[in-house]
Amino acid sequence: VVNGSFSFQGNINDYTENALRTSFPKTIQTLAQANVRDADKTIFVWSAGNGGAYADQGVDFSSPEVFGGMAHLLPELQTHSVAVVSVDASGEISWFSSHCGVTRDYCLAAPGELIESAYSQDFPMNNDYETFSGTSMAAPHVSGAIALLADYFRGQLGNTEILNRLFLTANKSGVYEDASIYGQGLIDLDAATKPVGTTSVITLNGQELHTNFSTNLKNIGPAIGDGWLTALQGKELVVFDQLGAPFFHPLSEKYSNNYSSLRWLSEMQSNSFKRVNESQTNVSANTSLFLGVAVNHYGEHNFSMSLWPKNDKKLRYFSLKNETSPDTYYFIGTGLSPAYYFGDRSNFNDSLVNYVKYQSPYLEMVNAGSFIGAGKSLSEGKVLSGSLFTGVPRTNKTFDMNQEKTKGLIVEYKLVSEGSYLSFQSGFLKEDAFILGSSFTGAFGSLNSSNTYFKGFSSFMNFKKLNVLASYFHGETKPRLHSPGLITKLENFSSSSYGLGLQLEKIFSSQDRFSFNLSQPLRLTRGGASFFIPTGRTRYKDIIFENFYKDISPSGTEIDLELVYETPLLGGTFYSRFNIFKERGHLEINKIDHFFETRWEMPLN
Repeated sequence: VVNGSFSFQGNINDYTENALRTSFPKTIQTLAQANVRDADKTIFVWSAGNGGAYADQGVDFSSPEVFGGMAHLLPELQTHSVAVVSVDASGEISWFSSHCGVTRDYCLAAPGELIESAYSQDFPMNNDYETFSGTSMAAPHVSGAIALLADYFRGQLGNTEILNRLFLTANKSGVYEDASIYGQGLIDLDAATKPVGTTSVITLNGQELHTNFSTNLKNIGPAIGDGWLTALQGKELVVFDQLGAPFFHPLSEKYSNNYSSLRWLSEMQSNSFKRVNESQTNVSANTSLFLGVAVNHYGEHNFSMSLWPKNDKKLRYFSLKNETSPDTYYFIGTGLSPAYYFGDRSNFNDSLVNYVKYQSPYLEMVNAGSFIGAGKSLSEGKVLSGSLFTGVPRTNKTFDMNQEKTKGLIVEYKLVSEGSYLSFQSGFLKEDAFILGSSFTGAFGSLNSSNTYFKGFSSFMNFKKLNVLASYFHGETKPRLHSPGLITKLENFSSSSYGLGLQLEKIFSSQDRFSFNLSQPLRLTRGGASFFIPTGRTRYKDIIFENFYKDISPSGTEIDLELVYETPLLGGTFYSRFNIFKERGHLEINKIDHFFETRWEMPLN
């Protein structure tokens, strides 16, 4: 950028194109830079002139002087030449300043009164700064703004783009609507450094455009932990405004994790008003009904009127099982997954054992769903059963997330003996637009579906006063991209979980019980993603991409330890639970989370 605080006297309206070309042929040729690309052309910033100071002498100050006004008559200068008029401290045109006039399309207003300026003179000595006024003070504000924007956009904007940006982002409201005085308006450097219009992400070598707002990577389920985040950290994403200017953001800003807080988890487990009471009822000799009812108590006493209904019982889920013959049965249900009919919950004491830890974790992805299934006894102690199901994770409703229903099938072969069982399970899940509870939108691309094939076992063994529980499940997931974007490939996904529990009875009394449970929630053990990320552009508007591959398995491994003690006390039940979470959410952190609850309950009816 060249700042020109000089010109020939006289209004540009006093000249013709022919007169200029005849008088300044070499000057015009140099200024035009005919063989230089627009992005590289030097920008010439001209003071418009101080014709207003001589208005009383009949000087025409309606337009700039010669050099500031040349672009009006010489089209080859219009992309890289600007005249600058002066405004005072209130932002209005200075009394001495020439106006933009015929150069309104190539003219800006900038501060030009009482500007502290560098100044050199022989006497008095060392007087390095003085206060001056004039369009020669206004023009350097524009020159400096151009230099600053070149740096701010990391040298990725072409020179003529920068000048055009200053034109388009200048303040054109209020008095600045008068283009005959202020041209394109008052320079607004703050607006010039902010996006103009909607920002977009460019993918696939510039072939596709997605809004920055719609581009997100969401992790709803805990299986992947911080795997996506660690893959994105340290990387930068460039988005472009409607003028093509680059704006740089950490790529990790596009990631959101909806994993619930420990406080929320502990509250859901310890708050009796939020628990779901489960019960099983035989409605006939061959039919049983399993219910999950939430009892919500609003208000803490009955001494005054309440706006809310009290003891509002809400049916959360139910299922029905019917024995069609001594060795065959079918079951249906809604509001939950079919996990209730696999394994053998009848051996679990629900107050001591969270049976979810010992069932297939893949069924947790449909724990708010519907199912139908059937089973058959092959011989004594051997049962084959299966179920078709569909649903979504219950956490989706907690976080108000929309997700297409997951579909799947599970088959079980179970060996049952007195007080013990061993269950082998296998099945698959089809998640539409999700992968193990994660999804991405916008420029990241879109998932067609992901198929997870899983298998595992759960078992229960009784040794007099000791019960032993164990489970292990493993899955292989094959995601299918509907359309690639920032993510171009997903591969080698596998996951697993396990649980181990010990349950002791009759420790200090004939009716007390103690439980020890150790488990690892479902965790992605292996998985990778290829990325193709726009990281910048050239001065010539070519997009720069970075291609890289990242392992997205989480940094840590969550281990949950649960200790539970229960005993009758004073006509009721004393119950105490202590939970320890190591690397909760599969995050590698040097922190142990825990919560403790103790309660005493006595039925009043």
